[in-house]
Amino acid sequence: MATTGNPNSLSREVLRWIQSLDLAYSIKNPKRDFSNGFLIAEIFSRYFARGLAMHSYDNGTAVRVKKDNWGQLMKFFRKQGLDIITDAEITSIIHCEDGAVATFIKRIYQALTQREVQEVVKRPLVERPPPYMRNTGSKIVKDTLRTGNFTEHPDQTTTEIALRSELEQHEADLQLEKSIDPERFSSSLSLSGSRAPHVSKAMGEYEAPVPQVTVERIEVKQSDKNIAALRASQDPMAAPFANKSIMSAQSNNEYDNGGSPGSFSHGSRGGGGGGAGAGSAKEMLDDVVKGWNFSSFGEFAASLVSFEDAAVDCAEGVFDLICAESERIASGVLNSADFGAISGGLCSMLRDLPESSNEFKGAAQAFCSLGLALSSDGGPGGLDKFADHALATVSEVVKTDPAKRPLALEVFYSFVPPAPELRVDAINKLKESLGSDDISTLVHCLTNLIFIEEPSSFDPLEAGTLLDLYLEYVVAGLGQSSPSIRSASLAMLSEVIANCGASAAQQFIEPLQKLSTEDTFWETKAQLLVVATTILQRGEKKAAEMVDAVVGIVESIFHGKASGNVKKVGVAYLSSVLGEVPQLMGVYLDVLLSMKSSDRAMLMGLGSGLNSTGGRVGGTAELPVGGKSGLTYSIQAFDGNVVARGLLDRVSAGEAFGEGAAQVLLGCVLSQEDVSSNSWTEVWDGFVGLVLGGLKDGELCDICCDVAFAFVAGNNDAAAAVYESGYVSDAVAAVYGEGGADEAAKEGILMFLTRVANNSGKGCDFVEKLLGESSVVSGDDDLLNLQADLAM
Repeated sequence: MATTGNPNSLSREVLRWIQSLDLAYSIKNPKRDFSNGFLIAEIFSRYFARGLAMHSYDNGTAVRVKKDNWGQLMKFFRKQGLDIITDAEITSIIHCEDGAVATFIKRIYQALTQREVQEVVKRPLVERPPPYMRNTGSKIVKDTLRTGNFTEHPDQTTTEIALRSELEQHEADLQLEKSIDPERFSSSLSLSGSRAPHVSKAMGEYEAPVPQVTVERIEVKQSDKNIAALRASQDPMAAPFANKSIMSAQSNNEYDNGGSPGSFSHGSRGGGGGGAGAGSAKEMLDDVVKGWNFSSFGEFAASLVSFEDAAVDCAEGVFDLICAESERIASGVLNSADFGAISGGLCSMLRDLPESSNEFKGAAQAFCSLGLALSSDGGPGGLDKFADHALATVSEVVKTDPAKRPLALEVFYSFVPPAPELRVDAINKLKESLGSDDISTLVHCLTNLIFIEEPSSFDPLEAGTLLDLYLEYVVAGLGQSSPSIRSASLAMLSEVIANCGASAAQQFIEPLQKLSTEDTFWETKAQLLVVATTILQRGEKKAAEMVDAVVGIVESIFHGKASGNVKKVGVAYLSSVLGEVPQLMGVYLDVLLSMKSSDRAMLMGLGSGLNSTGGRVGGTAELPVGGKSGLTYSIQAFDGNVVARGLLDRVSAGEAFGEGAAQVLLGCVLSQEDVSSNSWTEVWDGFVGLVLGGLKDGELCDICCDVAFAFVAGNNDAAAAVYESGYVSDAVAAVYGEGGADEAAKEGILMFLTRVANNSGKGCDFVEKLLGESSVVSGDDDLLNLQADLAM
């Protein structure tokens, strides 16, 4: 519901809608965050996936950038038939005028969701604001001059008329107020020269005598100890934390509830506050929750898994405090029974809370903090306590709820020091708890745990090490009938190779070749491509025999007829090794160009914004594919110049330069922060005619505009080639001349010329000269307006 309070605030209903869209940037100050139009474009991209290309928008703060973004948005609105904003409103939004953004966001919320925002009008205040809070004449002048109309059109005559009108209205308001409250404007002065305050008194009222009060001065002795140190002198349990509390006090790092990091006092939250020196860890945790009116940590846990409001409301604070005090709580674990009381509540949260809830994640994080504190001494004590009291519940969770498995296993491993022998012992305990016959769950668990291991844990020189254990289950998993187990085993193998080098894969080449020809499950093929990429990345000597074998595996499963997910994974991973294994370039481009435009754009990183110099901002890290194994995939960084050269070779050999090729070239250019090198100049020299010629094509003009502008903004030689060639003027003449009726091409060329003119002085001179010499400008209002703007 919306209120009529702050004109710049958004209603809770609208804020929830914005948060559900998962925008690239969080909203902190609406009138500032939405002013450049970037987030507005991202909102509409959620509803019009094909209508908006986010790589064309810049999340900058310069007025030039804001106008460019809003210009593109207006073009989009016209194409979609959306009459939702005027030029005057855009000007107000760009200049952050009060209420402009909130009104527009409300409008697009109603247009996109077909829901009305409920208005709740607050009861107006009866009292007028005090005089010192009212606007003065100078304040009115400043506010008026800051409005968008005066910033955009600083005409002196218009400005004087508007200011005179505002000041006359202000003077009229003062005269009205003077007639209502003449005493405030009285000119009577006190003897000291200051204005005497007006106080009305009743008849016979007299000044009451003020009693004299004498205050006795007392001496206060200074103490060189803080509260924690004084407590420590009385409580041995608090002594190890006195120095920590002193340092925390010196850094002024205190909790909102008034207690220092060395204290469990919660007096300001209500309820009883426990003392800092509770003897056991259980008592410490009980003290934590007493500040939120729970008698014990067990009561809090039971209330939280039942989703009672009192527990949900304070859960974040409780978990944050446990994390902050984990070392101190761990030091109070005096015996196994004490740990059992603590772990019981946390285990119930892991078991019963939904995996997507913040409470589940907070409980897991708090549990991990305690585990890391208990295992910090490098000994097995923490693992032994966890195995006795918590492992059974955690094993049940990882066995029955795959979605909770990653965090539950992270909790488990937090109690295990990184020593390989202790990790082996922990995995054996987990195997025993799961049941020796449940190899499926164990392999999936190992696939999660191997990504937590430290590289030093994989020592191939020691027999019976952690590495041997993982390799044992890779072999066992590859022989299973379940395709998800085979996929998980391949994921383990990939991580082993990443840590130990390609030599670790030598014994698996034949089984991998057999899987590539016989296994039909898409995720097994996808994991084979990940393993192949890892071998090619980590092959120190690049043995020709192994490289040929791996390339053969890739070519047998990665081709134009492969499933969509296999294509996506292959393109995402193989792009990182094309420079070292050029024989894969052909099949890579075959597959990439055969994909849907939306998938290709996602893989090339074209779902993010451009910065002011044409480079890409951000990008998708996780690949949106998933299977029964629960494995995740990510888009790898790649050398755009290598791919662009491969594409140029194909085009030079006679392949058509269509939408797919233009999209790939754009992704290559935007993947690099710097395209100023000679290598990129050579790429541009090969594509310049095709790209600038594509400005004439309504289907290619938007992509070609982005490619050309990225080169113009980032490569001086490329920019000079554009300015000196006749390609752009030819495109303008062809599209705007007689018979040119492609409106999309017109809008694309206009946008390109505008961006080039705004990019640099040379660019502005080029566009101004081009328009001045062109014979078609006089027949188009948009070109005339651009020419007029450049002449100002």
